[in-house]
Amino acid sequence: HEILSIANMADAKAMKAAIKEGGKKGVELAGCADLGGMEFFTTQIEAADGSADMLQAAMDAANKEYDPNEEEAKGGSAPVGKMLLSSGDKQLVLLCYVPDDKIEKVNASEWMKATLLVVGGEFISGDDKVAKGVSVANGDTRFSLKDKDLCQSASVNYLKAKGLFPQANEEEDDWVPEQDDGIEW
Repeated sequence: HEILSIANMADAKAMKAAIKEGGKKGVELAGCADLGGMEFFTTQIEAADGSADMLQAAMDAANKEYDPNEEEAKGGSAPVGKMLLSSGDKQLVLLCYVPDDKIEKVNASEWMKATLLVVGGEFISGDDKVAKGVSVANGDTRFSLKDKDLCQSASVNYLKAKGLFPQANEEEDDWVPEQDDGIEW
């Protein structure tokens, strides 16, 4: 029984870490949405370590209503659509959430399927608001860390194709000063 209790303590500690990271990520996403106007994000939750349960707990913590009385700010990103990714040794787990008022812009299941397509991952379940997927590593040709990077890019590209992810305007980035601008180099 000693080994089991140590394993349970490790699981509880890992779950606590995933919830904490999810809560902090929620604050970050809510802040970025407020400041930058972005409505959809793709991000990673490292502490979930490829566990669907821990990733769900992190999502719940991110979407938790912000409580100004708490010592440390947590949550607050329920109004933000998000794709969370977490890779472990054996698999990459993906969880997608779209708020009710953004469903007309993005369907969670379609977003998930488009993201999984790049790695041949498995769509587990979903509807217009939430979706779950997984890409199982085989240690030979499929690795969860590589799949995480590919899925993150695919998710962002899906949002870009829908016009929901800001893209740099190359003309704005190529400013060249005029001779008479009064700038000394």
